[in-house]
Amino acid sequence: MSYNRKEIGPYEYIEQFNGNTALMVTMDKKGNCNVMALDWKKITEFKGIPVIRAQVAYSRYTYTLLIEGMNDFTINIPSEKTYHAIDIAGFYSGRNTDKLNKAGLITIPGKNIKVPTIKDCILSYECRIIHSSESNMTSHHYFYGKILTAYASNDIIK
Repeated sequence: MSYNRKEIGPYEYIEQFNGNTALMVTMDKKGNCNVMALDWKKITEFKGIPVIRAQVAYSRYTYTLLIEGMNDFTINIPSEKTYHAIDIAGFYSGRNTDKLNKAGLITIPGKNIKVPTIKDCILSYECRIIHSSESNMTSHHYFYGKILTAYASNDIIK
C-alpha cells in the first residue's frame, strides 16, 4: 500500500524538513507509542552515514523512551491535515496521555523498524539510533538516527 507517498533519498525535500516543526514518534518495549513536537533537528552525516540529529531534553518522556525503549524513532513533517497535532504533542506528556489518539493521528507500520510513521505527513523518516551524546546545551541530549527509509507525500512530489 502506498499511503499516498513514495520513497525518496534522505536529502530530497530538505527545505521542507528544515522549515517545519516535526512530530517525533518513539516506542516503549511493550509497543506503546509516544509523539513529541520537535524543532531542534537536522539532517546531517555521522561518519559518512545520512542521519537525523534530534536534540531532546532530558526531562521529556521521549528521552526516556529513546534510552529505555526501542532503539528507533520516526520523524514526520506534518501537512495542513496533521499540523494541529504539534500543539497536542508539545503540550501534553506521554507519561499520562496517549497523544497520538488525542490528536487523531493514524500511524503507518514501519518498513524497516517497529516504530510507525504518521499518515498524511508531507515527509517521514524511519531512523535507527547509531550514536548519542551530550549537546552543547546541558538540558538536552543529541540522538543520531541513521535514515533507513524516507518518504515524501505525493502532494509535494514534483
